[in-house]
Amino acid sequence: MSAAFDEQVGDYVLGLLDGADLVAFEAQLDRDPGLAQRVAMLRGRMQALDDTVIPADVPSGLWKRIEAELEPTTAPAPASRAQVRQQSWLLAASIVIAAGIGFVAGQQFSKPAQPVVIAVLVSDDATPGAIVEAFANNSVHIVPLEAFDVPAGKVLEVWTKPNEEIGAVSLGRFAQSQEIVLDGATLPLPQAGQLYEITLEDAPGSPTGKPTGPILAKGLARSPI
Repeated sequence: MSAAFDEQVGDYVLGLLDGADLVAFEAQLDRDPGLAQRVAMLRGRMQALDDTVIPADVPSGLWKRIEAELEPTTAPAPASRAQVRQQSWLLAASIVIAAGIGFVAGQQFSKPAQPVVIAVLVSDDATPGAIVEAFANNSVHIVPLEAFDVPAGKVLEVWTKPNEEIGAVSLGRFAQSQEIVLDGATLPLPQAGQLYEITLEDAPGSPTGKPTGPILAKGLARSPI
């Protein structure tokens, strides 16, 4: 399926389709089992985020802070459909970060209960591609939000950049899109604003110790509220 179609699946799950687009999509959904499976998979991932939320009062001023980050400083030109979609994805990512959710913990993963920072990594088209939770023991919990294509002879490698002096540091590698906990590297305690990214590298990993392959998704960390 094309990237544009993948975006339409995301729009449908987020409730952004309407009118003729919604009617056409639901008609195709009724006759295409593969499409129904993709929708169910994405809904399941979104539901997994909801299911792990610990009920709590919303901090005062939270929504105003989120809106302020998304509002332009000058009067904008009329937004295109692509811009509306992008802003909607970014708003969803901002809400996830601001809520400080523990993502899809799972008993099969051994990790501390509370991450130091959380980062939503997005692709070039601003579609959320993965969530990274970084912990005080140097481990990182990766939750892919899309199925990254990993050809034979390639691996996914996770990186962070604590500061300019240290530069990019590999946190580990994995062979396919799956939820995973990596041991990470011995580094200073993660901080808000720290860069995280996933690249596609030749197996068994970058030969230089620095990112060499294309960046699939990247984002800056935020501290849970």
